[in-house]
Amino acid sequence: MTDRLLWMAIGMAVLSGVTWAALGRGFEVLLGVAAPVLTTAASWVSVTRAWAAAPDTSLAVLIRGFAVKSVFFVAWVTIVLKGCEVRPMPFVASLTVSFLVLHLIEAWCLKRLMQTYSDD
Repeated sequence: MTDRLLWMAIGMAVLSGVTWAALGRGFEVLLGVAAPVLTTAASWVSVTRAWAAAPDTSLAVLIRGFAVKSVFFVAWVTIVLKGCEVRPMPFVASLTVSFLVLHLIEAWCLKRLMQTYSDD
């Protein structure tokens, strides 16, 4: 169940970004949603694979993922704001909201995943 919730949230984030851009409201929202969607999906897949293979290694995967995400987000924001002609407010707002929502849901899903292990 936790997998479905996270993937539904990712799908809704993508759908909202695409819809916003398709309505001519600005491509910035889609660019803002793209990075959190990609990082959340990659993080979830890598952590759940590590958890399935060896639960003890999942913390190391989370820490490495955090470092990679940090560098990625700095690069993404710099590239989009400096390299593309976008309005900064819609981009930053959509990036911030989608980042927070998706990563809160991912944290909740990780908690549920790890609780099932500790309950056994």
